[in-house]
Formats: sequence, structure tokens, C-alpha cells
Amino acid sequence: MSDGRQPAFALILLLVVAFLSTFLLHGQTLSYGFDYDDYHFTRPYSRAEVIAAFHGPWDAAGIERPYYRPLTIAFYAARFELLGINATAHHCLSLALFSLAATLAGWFALRLTASVTIGLVTTVFYVVHPAMPYSLVAWVTNQMHLLESIVLLSALIWWHVVRLRSATWWLPLLALAIVAFLIKEDGIMLLPVILVLHAIGRRIVHEQLPPVSRAFLAATVVTLLVLIGARQSALSATGSLNVPATSVALTNYLHGLNGLLRLVPADRPWQLAASWFVTLAPLTAFILWRRLSREAHGLVVSGLAIALLFNLPFVLITKAEQMHLVALGVVLLLAGACGGLLLTTRERIVRSGVALTCAAGVACLAAVARDITRDFEPYGAVVLAHDEMVRGWAAVPIDLRAYLERKRSPGASRTLSPDPSLALDFVMFGTHGPERSPDGVSYRWMSASQVQILIREGTRKVTIPLRHAIEVFREPARVRIATDGRIVDEITLATSEWRLSTTAIPSAHPPGLGRMHRLTITMDHAWRPMEIIPGSRDDRTLGLQIGEVQLR
Repeated sequence: MSDGRQPAFALILLLVVAFLSTFLLHGQTLSYGFDYDDYHFTRPYSRAEVIAAFHGPWDAAGIERPYYRPLTIAFYAARFELLGINATAHHCLSLALFSLAATLAGWFALRLTASVTIGLVTTVFYVVHPAMPYSLVAWVTNQMHLLESIVLLSALIWWHVVRLRSATWWLPLLALAIVAFLIKEDGIMLLPVILVLHAIGRRIVHEQLPPVSRAFLAATVVTLLVLIGARQSALSATGSLNVPATSVALTNYLHGLNGLLRLVPADRPWQLAASWFVTLAPLTAFILWRRLSREAHGLVVSGLAIALLFNLPFVLITKAEQMHLVALGVVLLLAGACGGLLLTTRERIVRSGVALTCAAGVACLAAVARDITRDFEPYGAVVLAHDEMVRGWAAVPIDLRAYLERKRSPGASRTLSPDPSLALDFVMFGTHGPERSPDGVSYRWMSASQVQILIREGTRKVTIPLRHAIEVFREPARVRIATDGRIVDEITLATSEWRLSTTAIPSAHPPGLGRMHRLTITMDHAWRPMEIIPGSRDDRTLGLQIGEVQLR
């Protein structure tokens, strides 16, 4: 069956296989919590922070390397508004996006080869490849990789749709390339990859394929220069790019490529068998190259080209959790080799042998991928070690850091949910560390003009002590309090006395998917002591003092 005869059925089939295999292999991640970078990226973002990411580094806290990923920050902001700190919902989103990416990978392979069989093989290989747990499916922070993969695969499919048409039809590829780059910088390779794939198509598969128009080539060069310039301008204050020595760059390049093409070092259960499979399958296809179809040739060479080109940015530094696009190329290479061998062989016994070998290879790859996914178990050694580092990050809310400390207590794995939205009574975003007044009142300063408090499901009443330091800031503070998006109180604090704000929550069940109620305290503006008090060196931004939150 070719994609030309029943494209809708083929697409639905790929989608079903992608979702079923994803949830069968990686469904256990739904019971996992957050890990490492998740804790400082899963937070509310102001509009100013999102806009600032378009002309500065993505991580204002300085915890991460200064990368340029403004659309990633915009996505994180929207994601938090929708899901809050509901880790289960975050992982469900990862599985859904991963299933979609696997479907698109299979659809792209199907379009290149006109074979539903090869499309299905591609989707399955995409799901089970051991590069995917870290780079795509099990780590919430790497949903940016999922978005980038979906955009990139959409661009590849669109290229295949319009490859015979005029330059006007190619223009959406420029927009998709810009989007991919603004999600993550290695998206810069999308347009070069498309040009190379077009050349491969002309050479191997479709000799009548017209060359890329000069207008699109010129637009590609201009787009690449503008994107590089935008990144350099945005990150100019963070220093120049650290370019490694040639020997180091070559080592980085070969290390990442070799690790994916051969899955070495083989240090996990079943990884040695998986390594032999991913090594021998393409080698066998090359030995029997003349027996493979022209379309299989095109997919094998295209996959290899994608892997080689998307690996180029990693001459700077190689990290296993960032190799998702290189892994896409390897998956296409494997699918072209295995699918090509399966469809070329006519003898039933030989075809059965090839099918059994491929099934065994898939099983070995799946076993390795599942073992890697266990690195993200919430009470495993890897995650607990990461928790210890996160506890030292001032950018992470105090309540989440206290939660990570509780995770290390004896028996916590049995009594403390790995999902913070279930484990915590409340989490307060937008405050400095705890302090105590001279009369013994414990409080936190607001660190901006707004504080968001996520409150456990089932809460009916919230009482919050508020104090305005008018003796320092010398002007009243106008305050608005909202619950679940509805303003419930507006007050003016014109004295330095503590004032209790009691808010009734009308519904026991929070709206949306966040699983927690959202209480927002907003004031017209905050202050910096060093700008108000002569001689002060306190450069913090301060708002109200917020006392101990009481829930009923």
C-alpha cells in the first residue's frame, strides 16, 4: 500500500502505532515528578520576562548557559499558566507531543519511500531508540526539543509536498526555520538540511526533480545571516562564543555520532545486543545495496545526511540529552535499511528471518530505552542527586526546596507523592527568603510587584497576613487579590500594621489542568531600598511582607 492510495488510513495507522507504543514503553513516566532544570523553568513568567528573552539569554537567573531560545520561554510561560506544577499533566503532555513527533517521522519516511511498511518501521524505531528518553520523552524541560522536532518534521514534510512547485510554495520553509531556531539554536541547520535532501532526491530518487531556485537559495542565505546576527546581538553582553580547538571539536563530533550510530559504550542491559543490531543492519543494507529499492536508498542516505548535519553544532559540546535531531537521522537510516531489506527479500523464509531479526532488534532497543527512562524515577539515585543541587538554587521557590529536602527523609518514597501538586499544601512564587521581624513574626518579602500562590485542591479558605513597610517606602500600597483569575479583594495599605486577608475559594476543584488553586497578590509597583534610603546597599526589589499562609 502506498501513501498515494490511502493517505488518511496510513496517517491514522501511524498515529495509533505511535501513541500505543509510546504509552506502552514510556507510560511509567506519568508517575514521575520533576527533575533538575524542571524546578526553575516551571514557574510563572511575566510578560516582560517573555519579551526580554527575545533580546537576551533565555535564563534570567543565570543557572543555565546563555542560550538564545525566546520561543522556548514563551512556551514555558504558556505551559505554566495551563498546567502549573502538576507533574503528571506535564509528563502527559510530553508523551502526547512525543507520539506526534513519532507519527510525523513515520509520515516523512512514508512520503520518501511510498511505503506504509517503512513508515511504520520508522515510527517504531523513533519510539524505542535509546536516545529519546533523555532528549525527548522523560525530561519535562526537554519539551522544547519536542516542539523543535515537530516543527522540523513539519518542515521536511512540507518540503516534500512542494519540492516540484515554484519558489513561492517554499516560503513557509523559511518561517518554519525561523521558528525552529527561536526554539533552540541547532534549528539553524534546518534549511541546509532541506537543500541537501533536495540534492539527494535529485541524485538518487527523482532525477527529474528541478533544482532549488536561486531566489530560495538567496532567501536561505539571508535568513541564516539574520538569525545568527539576532543571536549574536541578544547574547553580546554574555561574552563571545567559546570555540574549541580543532582536535576537541573533532572529538566532540565523532563522540556524539558514534554513540548514536553504534550505541556505545554498551553499559546497560541488552545494550550490547542493541549495539550489534544498529551496527549490522545498515552494514547489511550497504552490502546488499543493489537489491534495495531506489526509495530505500534515498531514505538511508537522507537519514545519514540528517544525522551528519545536525551533529555539526555539537562540535562545541556534546550532551546526550540534546541529540534528538541526530537521533532522527539515525532512526531514518535504520528504518531505510531494515525496511528496504524486508521489502526487497522475496523468499518467504528469508523475509521471515529479516522480520524476526528486526523484531528482536526493536525489543533490544526498547529494553535499553526503558532502562534509561528509569534514571528519572523520582526516588532513584540520579534524581535525588539532582535534587540536592536544586536545593541550592535561590531561583527555586522555598516551598519546592523544602519539598526536595523532605524527599530525602526515610520512607518518603511511600508517603510523599513525587508530584508536587499533590504533595504540597501551597507553593509561593515571587518572594525572597524567609525572615523574622523583631517581634518574632515570620514573613517573606515579595520580590516583585506580584506573587502567585498555588494552593492545594480542596482548600475552602485562605488567610494571609500582609504588611506594608510604609515607614520605609513612604507611600501607600494598593493591592489586588485574585483567586483562579477572579478579583476578590482590593485594599489600600496605608499603615505599617499587619492586616489579615481572608479569601474564600468558591469551588473545591480548581479550574483547568493545574490541579491547584491560584491566588495572586498584585500591587501597583515594588521598590528598591538602595534607590530610596540614602546609603543603603540593598539592591533587592521589595513589595509587601507576607506572613504565614493559613489554609482551611
